Order: sequence, then structure tokens, then C-alpha cells
Amino acid sequence: MFLTRIASNVSGRSVREARRSYAPDGRLIAEFSLACGNGSVKYPTMYVKVCVWEELARKVLDVIDRKGLNIEASGFLLVTWYEGVHGKTQLIELKDVRELKVFDRDGELEQVLSNG
Repeated sequence: MFLTRIASNVSGRSVREARRSYAPDGRLIAEFSLACGNGSVKYPTMYVKVCVWEELARKVLDVIDRKGLNIEASGFLLVTWYEGVHGKTQLIELKDVRELKVFDRDGELEQVLSNG
């Protein structure tokens, strides 16, 4: 497992609505996944788990309410390798997310969600 300290922008489509959970200390967490890539051999689809906290989580739960939304998220990548049922698998997560951009179907910026 390693966390890059390189700021990353991840663009993709929401796989489903954001899910609500709570940290042991009671803080609100919103989690969702982005499908990145177009599924071709050259650009296979990779799934990135995005996790946001507290104030930004409240906004995300209101906006990311269905699959297929075009979203760009900024944060730091965390890559975890583990032994899955069919061999070695990787989990890609975006951590320390401070801003999300939601685009309409024509690629026009619809909303910017951020802390503050």
C-alpha cells in the first residue's frame, strides 16, 4: 500500500449513488466510485473509490444521487494490492479530496462542491 503525494485529478462516471456511513467518532463519510476509461483495450475501465468527510460529504450525498454523473475529483491516490479470489487485485482510492466538479451530459460544468 502506498499513498502518493502527487496531487491527482480523477475524471469518470459515478457507478451508483453516494453511500452514507459514519466514522467511529461520529463524523459523516460519503463514499462513491468512479468508472474511469472507456472500456477499450487501450483505455480499460478502472474503478476509483472516492471518500469525502463532514461538510463536503453532506453536499456529495445531496448531489451524487444516481449513476452516470460525470465527475472530476481532486486528491491524492492510494493504491492497495491484495490477494483476491482470482489472484492479485488492486484497489485505487482518492484520499484527502477537497473539491469535486460535476458536469452535465454535454460536458459543461454544472456544480463545484468544496469544503467551505
